[in-house]
Amino acid sequence: MTGHMPLSYPVFLLLYVVSMIVGVVAGVLLLVGWKEISIHKTLHALKYNLAYVLMLIMLPLITLVEGAIRSADEVSKEVLYTNWIFSISGNAIRVLQDRLDYQIVVDLSILVYVWIFTFILYFTPVILMTVREMDLVKRYSVAMMFNYIVLLPFYIFVPVTVTGFYADSGLTPLLYINTNWGRMVTSVDPLNNDFPSGHISIVMTTLLVLSSAGLKGRIIDWRKKEYVYFVGLSVLGITFAVLYLGVHWPADVFAGFILAVGATLISGNEKVQLAIDKQFRRLSARLMKGVCVDPEEGGPGND
Repeated sequence: MTGHMPLSYPVFLLLYVVSMIVGVVAGVLLLVGWKEISIHKTLHALKYNLAYVLMLIMLPLITLVEGAIRSADEVSKEVLYTNWIFSISGNAIRVLQDRLDYQIVVDLSILVYVWIFTFILYFTPVILMTVREMDLVKRYSVAMMFNYIVLLPFYIFVPVTVTGFYADSGLTPLLYINTNWGRMVTSVDPLNNDFPSGHISIVMTTLLVLSSAGLKGRIIDWRKKEYVYFVGLSVLGITFAVLYLGVHWPADVFAGFILAVGATLISGNEKVQLAIDKQFRRLSARLMKGVCVDPEEGGPGND
């Protein structure tokens, strides 16, 4: 599927959504296997942790409402902060575009940026819930929550223009020009949510959380190592894509990596985990009105 195909935008968008659903289902079957999947047991485990599930669903939607709370002097701030970021980055990205001026590189980079990133964002919680590694689901949820707690204020109060739309950069906005891909991205992206890079921080956090988790709490023997390798390669691909396509500045990428490390460290702190888990279990108990759950015990964590 490519943004250059003669497809109407609604058809293109439908194919994108269908391909994502098929990809998630295929990924679960490949990493877990049909015989190991138990919908009943997964739902049984999730009902005691419903608040975590709802948070993972809602977090990516938060940035869609940020426009309603942007400051009145956003334009002047955007110019100021973008000029500052440009003074740090210079022309490094333009050199990258000039050296790799090939359509196949553009197409592959767009696929990695738009499809692979979204796949990891939704597939990771799905696979962790499917294999019922609820301790890891909780840690991943806390790490994602910290990412958005940091990202949202920066996007509102420190707006930075994407590199491809900053005139002095001399870059071509490869992602956004005359493609269905660009139309899909700009429908949810105001083009000034650049610092730090949420794409980098989220995929890097996913890699760090999965890599740092041991075998404790594992119920199903799934191909976790293979998925970690996939996410690791995706981090490299997405890093290249956000720079090459005219989306992010090098400073955005660096800040994204720093945020990922911070989110992973905080999510791994036992005191933080216990404090958040206590509140989330109580909230889950209230949400599950038809289920008798002790707020302190919260039901089985991994069963």
